[in-house]
Amino acid sequence: MNLRRKKNKNNTVEEIDITSLLDILVILLVFLLQNFTDSELSVDIAKELSLPFAMQRGTAQGGIVLQVNSKNIIFYNKNLLGFLNSPKTIERLSRLLQARGQEMDKKLDPAAQKAPKLINLIFDKALEYQEIDKVLEIAAESGFGRYKLIVQGDE
Repeated sequence: MNLRRKKNKNNTVEEIDITSLLDILVILLVFLLQNFTDSELSVDIAKELSLPFAMQRGTAQGGIVLQVNSKNIIFYNKNLLGFLNSPKTIERLSRLLQARGQEMDKKLDPAAQKAPKLINLIFDKALEYQEIDKVLEIAAESGFGRYKLIVQGDE
């Protein structure tokens, strides 16, 4: 009984077609480049505002920054607006957001005008959910249906 195998005299290496793999890599590269932002948003935190902590990281984008501190004081782009519980402050905030939304719409094409706009929100960690919900509702009614919640991360 011969246990030895005969060696195959045709020692050819089969070629592997990697064209489809390269196509997938190019698509991934394009996707990653589209979602890459190299600019960071610089925000001056309002007085008496302590940020909540989060593990997840993301980047904020430039634009409107709305802050609410622990005493329910609203800041619009570093400017003091007033107390969140005041109807005059709510009305003023709504007018400011609507005016800013109209300014942004002038720069956009008609198809992009209908899309919800982005607003950066900073809330004190001691705020109640009802207060946060009130701000989100005002922003959504003014056309700012997309938000970035800015929190404290580990450095």
